Amino acid sequence: MAAGSGAGVHPLAKQIHDRVLQLVGTAMMKAEMAEALGRLGRHDDVPAQLVELREALDQTVVELRAIMAELKNQAA
Repeated sequence: MAAGSGAGVHPLAKQIHDRVLQLVGTAMMKAEMAEALGRLGRHDDVPAQLVELREALDQTVVELRAIMAELKNQAA
């Protein structure tokens, strides 16, 4: 199987990779940006970054809940 082809990949594994891991990566970048802004003394810009971080984490929770619901339905 060629890398990135997606052949034989479980749909939930693809969903986790395509959504959850990307959202976690986005959240990590937002946290790093907030840290950098603080180090640079740009304290007024930090709250906006924290709002964006919270939004990315909220989206991640929603996506994980959807995956868990799908797993629960498959097990039933």
